[in-house]
Amino acid sequence: MNWQESGKVDESLSRFIPNLRCVNIDWLEVYVEESKSRFPCNADYFREAGYIVKERDYGTRQYAEMFMILDEHDVPIIEVRRNPKAGDSSFSGLNPLSSHIRLTNYACYQEGCVQMLRDFLLKHDYTFKRIFRIDICYDFEKFDTGDLPARFARRYVTKKYTKINQCRVAAYGADNWSSFDWETLSWGSKSSMVSTKLYNKTKELASHGWDKTYIVWDWFTCGLLTDPVNRLNVDADGHIYQPDIWRIEFSLKSSVDNWIVIENQSGKRPRKTAVRHTLSMFDSRDKLWQRFEDLAQHYFRFKIYQKNVRKDRCPDKQLFYFNVNRPIWKAGPLPQPAKQNRDDDILWKRLQMYALKHSDPKLREACEIVLHALKDEETRRIAPLRNMMERTALQKTIAQKIAGDERSAVEIMAEIMKLLEKDMIW
Repeated sequence: MNWQESGKVDESLSRFIPNLRCVNIDWLEVYVEESKSRFPCNADYFREAGYIVKERDYGTRQYAEMFMILDEHDVPIIEVRRNPKAGDSSFSGLNPLSSHIRLTNYACYQEGCVQMLRDFLLKHDYTFKRIFRIDICYDFEKFDTGDLPARFARRYVTKKYTKINQCRVAAYGADNWSSFDWETLSWGSKSSMVSTKLYNKTKELASHGWDKTYIVWDWFTCGLLTDPVNRLNVDADGHIYQPDIWRIEFSLKSSVDNWIVIENQSGKRPRKTAVRHTLSMFDSRDKLWQRFEDLAQHYFRFKIYQKNVRKDRCPDKQLFYFNVNRPIWKAGPLPQPAKQNRDDDILWKRLQMYALKHSDPKLREACEIVLHALKDEETRRIAPLRNMMERTALQKTIAQKIAGDERSAVEIMAEIMKLLEKDMIW
C-alpha cells in the first residue's frame, strides 16, 4: 500500500519512511440473521448450493452447529456458526435466526476480502446486524522515525516512555544473559472496546513453523522482504540480512457502534458527526490505513516520561508521521440499554423458536401476538417516550417493520407521526 503523505516531513528523516504500508485485516467476524425464506442455512443448504462444506462434530458454547466452507483447493474460507442453543444464559439478544460468520485468517489476507464477505452475505440473503470483531494490523521493521520496535519496547518497560489511554498492560519476553528482550506488549483487556498489541511477528511465525506463508508473501509484496523463500531483505548498503518484522494490532469488539468524526472549524468549536461501524469502513487498503491511523493516534500514543510532571504535559514520543490535515476519527461504543427482564428474554426466544418449527398458521399467529406484547414492554423499558403519541408511533413502526416494510425505522416513524398529528390514524 502506498505511503500517504502527512504534510511536510524533515528530509533528514525521510530515509526511514517505508515505500509501502503493510496493513491488513487479521480477523473479521460478523453477527447476522438468516433469511426466513432460506432458513435453515445449515451445512446441507450450502452443499445443495454447490459449496464444499466441512462440518465439525460439535458446536460451540453458544451455537449447536459449526462448519467451514472451503474453496476449490479445499482451503477453508468461511466459518459459519448457527442454531443458537435456546435458554443459554450467554444468549442474551440472540434469536433462532442468529448466526456468526467469520473469514478464516487465510481469507483475510486475500485482496478484496471484505467485498468477498459482503457478496457472500448478499447472495444468501443474510441480514447484517453488526461487526462482532475486526482486527487491523500493521507490519513493519522500523517506526517512521527510525525507532526499532525492540528498543522501544525495552524503553517503555523501563519507564522511559508512558502511554496515553489503555494503561492496563501485559508484557511477555525472554530473559537472556545480557538483556531482557520484550517480545509482546498488550494493552487493554478482553472486555475492552479496543485492545492494542505490539509484538514480534517474525518470532511468532517462526515458533509455528512458518505455516502462514501467505503473510510472508504479503511482506514480500509490500517491500518488507526481497526474498520470501528465505525471508531475507537487503539494506541501503546492499547487505543481505534477516529482518525482525513487528506488528501493531488493534482488535475492535462488538461494543464499537460508530466512529465519531471530529472536524476542526478554524478555531471555532469542532464539528462532530457519527458514522456507522460497518464493513464499508474497511473495504480497501486505503481505508484500512486510515482506520489504523485513527486508532493509533488514540490507542498507540506515548509520552516521554518526566518525573513529577503530569502525563499530559510531558512531550510526545513521535513514532509515526500521520496525516494531520484530515478529520480525527474515534471509535465509539454502543449505547447502554436498560436492564432486561430475564424471564421475558427466555420467553421471547422460545416463542420465536416454536413459531419457526410449526407450520400451523393459528399457532404461529398466537406466537406473533405474544411477541408483539413482549416487544411493546421492551420498547417502554429501553426507550421511555415523552408522550402517548410517540409510543403509539413506535408501536406502529415496529408493526410495519415486522410486516416487511423495507424503509428505515426513522422514515416510517416520521410518516406515522405526521399522520397521528393530523388525526388520520389512531
